[in-house]
Amino acid sequence: MRKLLRASFYRLRTSRVLWLCAAAAFVFSAFLIFKIPSENLQKYTLEEAMMDVFPFFPILYGAFSGLFLGVEYQDGTLRNKLIAGHSRQNVYLSSLVTIISGCFIIVLAWIFGCSISACILGGLKLSGGVQLFLSAALILMLTAAEAAILTLIAMLIPNRATSAVISILLMFGLIVIGSIIYNMLSEPELASTAIFTANGVEVSDPLPNPYYISGTLRKVYQFLVDFLPGGQAVQLANQELMHPIFSLCASFEIILITSIAGIVCFKRKDLK
Repeated sequence: MRKLLRASFYRLRTSRVLWLCAAAAFVFSAFLIFKIPSENLQKYTLEEAMMDVFPFFPILYGAFSGLFLGVEYQDGTLRNKLIAGHSRQNVYLSSLVTIISGCFIIVLAWIFGCSISACILGGLKLSGGVQLFLSAALILMLTAAEAAILTLIAMLIPNRATSAVISILLMFGLIVIGSIIYNMLSEPELASTAIFTANGVEVSDPLPNPYYISGTLRKVYQFLVDFLPGGQAVQLANQELMHPIFSLCASFEIILITSIAGIVCFKRKDLK
């Protein structure tokens, strides 16, 4: 296992795909910070400004994982590792650790991009405290969970282009699904409507909102938005994660389930 990790981390350091994705995260996050109007800087904390772009980074994770692990299939590296005597379980786990590490590097690039831009602009302050620690833990666990899903895909699909496309589409789909569920849950229970009268625009008394979700269905939707990576990311971006401990446990469960499923499927996969 140690030899596998050493070889994988060497590839990671020299991977153009990884550093291109990290550079994209750095530039994109720095650009968004610079776009904040100077008069609004006092209204934001650094965390709030940073989190606006966080939900979209899984797309970079998908591109990185699919292309990085796809090369091992293309060059026969995976098969050579098995011929050298390494077990399939260790090969899979070393790939998982490598992809998680690569995704963490992209996250670091995002943090550096936002921090450097904030230092140049000034005005953005760090909130600190327990909330900052909890947000960091949620971000790392969520990133690891998304990396575990992407490792499962990349290790089972030998074609790197196909793997990258499926990974990107899946991550984008999770973002969309999370956003849709979050928006549905954000509907108010009571809503007022604007009425145009001879006296101008008048607001009616609050009435029951037909789009408000209640009862058991609301509990199901809340479970999904707290459990799914896309839902967690959208809630983090809006600083409204309702059940952080549950979400941390959900990310751990995703890592565990996808890793076990990946190892079982990879053991049965024909690499010829």
